[in-house]
Amino acid sequence: MSWRKISWGKRVMVGVIVTLLLGVLVGVSIQANANEDPEYTFYMIVHGGIRDPFWKVVEKGAKDADALLPEVEVIYTGPAEYDFEKFMSLVETSIAAGADGLLVTITNYAPLDEPLRIAIESGIPVIAINAKDPRPEDKRIPYLTYIGEDHYLVGETMAKRSMAVFKPKGAVFANHHPGAFHIEERGAGFIDTLKKAGIPTGSVNVTADPVKGADVLIDYLKSHPDCDLVYPAATAWCETFMVRLLEEKELANRVKVCMIDMSPKVLDYIMEDKIMFTLDQQQYLQGYLSVVLMYLHVKSGFTPPFKVPTGPAIIDKSVIPTLGSLVEKGIR
Repeated sequence: MSWRKISWGKRVMVGVIVTLLLGVLVGVSIQANANEDPEYTFYMIVHGGIRDPFWKVVEKGAKDADALLPEVEVIYTGPAEYDFEKFMSLVETSIAAGADGLLVTITNYAPLDEPLRIAIESGIPVIAINAKDPRPEDKRIPYLTYIGEDHYLVGETMAKRSMAVFKPKGAVFANHHPGAFHIEERGAGFIDTLKKAGIPTGSVNVTADPVKGADVLIDYLKSHPDCDLVYPAATAWCETFMVRLLEEKELANRVKVCMIDMSPKVLDYIMEDKIMFTLDQQQYLQGYLSVVLMYLHVKSGFTPPFKVPTGPAIIDKSVIPTLGSLVEKGIR
């Protein structure tokens, strides 16, 4: 949903939250010299490869918040590339290190359930970012709040926006992390919405390797001549796919692409009409707000709102002129 479509009441609510957070941070920054040694250590553990441009934006949000909070040290960590076993090991190591707060992507709730419950019961508060536990409240991991996108809504919005641009004959969702709940939910929203409109839609495992995955999807498109809409599920992966797609002129003329997240190259592709649009989950806020809300909780006992949605926002040619410099700065 774009900002223009958000009701005035919700805009006011968002404005109030932002104003309060900024007020707190300004007050803290004035006292920067009062406590030079960090009092609280927060561990932010993410499942995605921390070298990926997407996760660099999350990291920047966390570090920007850290810079304004002299009482806080944020340790940002995750596997260099997507590796769930290494991710789990880092979660367990962070808990053992005696963190004052954990900021964790709930990529797969089943293996995370036990260690995070043990951490919470021992007094370590947890905030979920980017990916959540989908179970009902009485069954889910009892973290303080979830900060991130509505995964199913992302896929639903992707499908509806695409159908507003043209009438697809067939579509495919390119899944780079099969089994990751939030990615599966995006695909479900996309596939369900298109199928309800009578458009054949499938999903293909393109693996976490962008080079291999691009070839997998190109082969899929060649074997499905009616498929003319593609939704790749990751920025770096989509960039690699676009290079391959543009090499295949016949496919490039047939296939339209929608995607999620941004990079300078993605914005170029949109301006050149090679990608229809992208959806922004505003992941900078996931890093930034989670640190601020965790600080307010451990410092003053504030209970954050149960859910803080950060997207999706539609990014097309009409809004790119205002975003280019922010993307280059690693904020959007």
